[in-house]
Amino acid sequence: MNIRKLLIFDMDGTMFDTEPISYRCWRDVSARYGFNLDRQVFDHMLGRDNRRIRAICDDAFGPSYPYDAICREKVALQLDYYRTHDIPVKPGLLQVLHYAREAGMACAVASSSPRALIEYLLDKTGVASFFSVVQSGEEAAHGKPAPDVFLMACDKALVEPSRALVLEDSENGILAAHAAGIPSIWIPDLITIPKDVQALAWKCCHSLDEVPEMLAKGDYHDDTE
Repeated sequence: MNIRKLLIFDMDGTMFDTEPISYRCWRDVSARYGFNLDRQVFDHMLGRDNRRIRAICDDAFGPSYPYDAICREKVALQLDYYRTHDIPVKPGLLQVLHYAREAGMACAVASSSPRALIEYLLDKTGVASFFSVVQSGEEAAHGKPAPDVFLMACDKALVEPSRALVLEDSENGILAAHAAGIPSIWIPDLITIPKDVQALAWKCCHSLDEVPEMLAKGDYHDDTE
């Protein structure tokens, strides 16, 4: 059995059901400035870093969209929401984290979200101690679907990419894992990804509840290896 040394989690949509919250914040702050950021625009943002989200907003609204101001206010609004509400944790998250700890697998978060949001959510939900590496896509030269954020997580964990495993919900995340040479498990969330991208994942699990059994079986073979 090919034993994994590092389990890399995407955050939004994989660990926490936060993407609907993110959408409401983007929509409400954009509306303050007179822009209608609908679900179609938001769906294109999923799994992308700040630079790519800026480009999406430029394409959707033109140069008059004050991206920097809206982005700052959106992050602040989202943090305010998290401070006053329970964070919706995806079913099975704690089971996966405990399984990894017992199996001697290190855990990392590799998310396109700002570091402030990542660290706040990990602390508030009480899971920060499970993670030896926290990697924000904003610190990478290229965001997902480029492999940078996953390769940086592996480098910080001192684990070869071929010995890691990624848990992801987004098309860009599966593409990034494949480009990094890391097998992945696709866990669908808000939108279904194209069939050809699904085929790049090692397995599909309908929720994190199914992941420990997959990990116990091993045999992590996919086209990246």
